[in-house]
Amino acid sequence: MTSSPEASVETGVVLKRLVALGATGLGTYLLFELRSLIVPVLVSGLLAYVFHPLVTRLERLKLPRDAAIALLLAGVSLAAVLIVNGARSVAPSEGHMLELRVRALYKLNTHYKTLMGLGQPRGNRLYQLVGTDLDPVLDELTRSLALTPEEHAQFLARVTPLGRDKGQSLQLTYDQANAEALRKRAVASQDGPAQPAVMTSARSSAKPGVVRGILSRWAIAPLVFYFLLRDTGEIKRGLLALVPNRLFEPALNVLADLDKALGDYVRGVFLECGWLGLTVGILLTVVGVPLHWAMAIGIVSGASNVIPYVGSAIAMLSGLGYALLAEDFRPLLPWVNSGNLALWVVAAVALAELLKSVIYEPFVLGGRVKLHPLVMGIGAVGGATLFGPVGMLLAIPAITTAKVLVSSSAKQLKAYGLV
Repeated sequence: MTSSPEASVETGVVLKRLVALGATGLGTYLLFELRSLIVPVLVSGLLAYVFHPLVTRLERLKLPRDAAIALLLAGVSLAAVLIVNGARSVAPSEGHMLELRVRALYKLNTHYKTLMGLGQPRGNRLYQLVGTDLDPVLDELTRSLALTPEEHAQFLARVTPLGRDKGQSLQLTYDQANAEALRKRAVASQDGPAQPAVMTSARSSAKPGVVRGILSRWAIAPLVFYFLLRDTGEIKRGLLALVPNRLFEPALNVLADLDKALGDYVRGVFLECGWLGLTVGILLTVVGVPLHWAMAIGIVSGASNVIPYVGSAIAMLSGLGYALLAEDFRPLLPWVNSGNLALWVVAAVALAELLKSVIYEPFVLGGRVKLHPLVMGIGAVGGATLFGPVGMLLAIPAITTAKVLVSSSAKQLKAYGLV
């Protein structure tokens, strides 16, 4: 007894669907299990995409492709090492961090007391209006900045032997004022002694296992970077080979649109972020922020400018943080002082944001792919939730790719009468 042709066709369709379903499930499982490698692969792939035209140009100058890739890889690695070393050089030591927290707590309470007129019995009108809402916020900040008993002992051991030094003596004065403020706040809240935030020594030192895990995940990045740059079209030809003949030309046009839009967008954003970071660093230096701090703030704000307004927000918060802690600084402008430094920081960051909106975006990004700020915001939050800070930075390129892929596919399918 033989089966009918219709039954054979139906069986084949069922088998294909089962195979497709199994492949989808397997792919989803592998993607979930290897999710820690997604960010390194995407970062290295994005860098390879950005540097691909440069490799092609070096190859036209008679430099072997492998040598050009090795040169670029060495340059990217050197830049990463310099950035890490620069971050370490400006990062405060553990002892210095204790002093910064003591000074920050003192300055916070002092500025809050002055702003709210707490020298009066009921404070000024601003305090009467918003004091009830801001007091819990101040309490939380106070608990996060206050030293634990162990940290306080380390702080005293650091500053007491040098107590005759003016700076160290000032630190002791701050510490005594903080202790008095904590005592008064505890009495006012009637909650007993103030409880500093619990901090352990693990806060200041990463576990070796964590460091090894990070290094092992990112070890794949140079390999992906190298092999993507070494590719001369094999990946593209392999993808097109999977496309049916009637969809070959639309697929080719979609890849061309995707390549142009994504390439222009990535390179444009890279230039815009670089210009914004440089502008922020220069303007903050002019208003009195030390050069190494201003450049560090500029680098971070420029890198995070992939997400609209986040770079400027980071520059604003970092600059105001320095204005809160600053004591001995030498601004280039004679009319800037410790009393109005915060206002000048706000003006500097606002001017940098204005230059970005009026000059950098129109001339650097031009008419490239644009996304609604709400879409960018939701994408950034989703990327940060799934993959952390790096995922937040990669969310916008991923959304841009998806947008161009969908819009170009729809346009090509309509143009060829396939839908």
